[in-house]
Amino acid sequence: MIRRALAFLSVMAAVAAVPAARQFDTSSWNLPFAPFTVAGPVHYVGTSELGAYLITTPEGHVLIDGGLPESAPLIERSIRQIGFKVDDVEVLLTTQAHFDHVGSLAALQTASGGKVMVMEGDAAVVETGGKGDYLFGDRMPFPAVKVDRVLRDGDTVTLGGITLRAVLTPGHTKGCTTWTTEITEGGPTLTVLFAGSTGVNPGTVLPSMPTYPTIGADYDRAFRVQAALSPDIWLAAHASLFGLADKREKQKAGGPNPFIDPDGWKRSVENRRKAHAELPRR
Repeated sequence: MIRRALAFLSVMAAVAAVPAARQFDTSSWNLPFAPFTVAGPVHYVGTSELGAYLITTPEGHVLIDGGLPESAPLIERSIRQIGFKVDDVEVLLTTQAHFDHVGSLAALQTASGGKVMVMEGDAAVVETGGKGDYLFGDRMPFPAVKVDRVLRDGDTVTLGGITLRAVLTPGHTKGCTTWTTEITEGGPTLTVLFAGSTGVNPGTVLPSMPTYPTIGADYDRAFRVQAALSPDIWLAAHASLFGLADKREKQKAGGPNPFIDPDGWKRSVENRRKAHAELPRR
């Protein structure tokens, strides 16, 4: 316990030492959002804009994404509020190695003792705390964390009867990952998807840039792969991408689960693909 407390203080010192990333206006991204159950063992424990997902099992839990460095206390509180223990998080996964999705990873790993698993292409960025990112360079740092398992496309992570499959959807980051799993919600089996981002950040050069020569081809792959997936429920690293607030209000009102939205996924992929196709190329 003392060792973990000292490690936690060390991580908090690292968080305090990381300069705020201000290329993006993140002022509203870390507002609290009441945690809730999306469906079955899948729970939302993120902020108003930054998705974080707890998948619970009898043998421990999986956490996907973690927001900004300062999001860690909110996520830990949300996990406790829905009746689970942070100590029971056995696995920490990521969709993309950016400060606003893995910034709290070091603190959450220290608090839980869970194993960090990251797709190759993103693993080195996580272990250096954001240094050497193909777009941001060293300008968007976050507390570094040791990666326990480097994943490859198609790898699976299994815990307590839940199996998650890692699907490489690169471009936004070199190891950007879309996760899929299956759950039961009092009836038929449902496919749940946690989408890797396909957005293009300012400063990106398409179809190629010296720090990422294959970026154009990788984005094409990401859209092709995501279009071939057919989830019943789809979630994302940014809450606004899948209409979190509106769907949650509909869920609270009763009736069919609004997060079961297969058509919404197809529309989202196609809309983002069209927007991507309209971006200038050099």
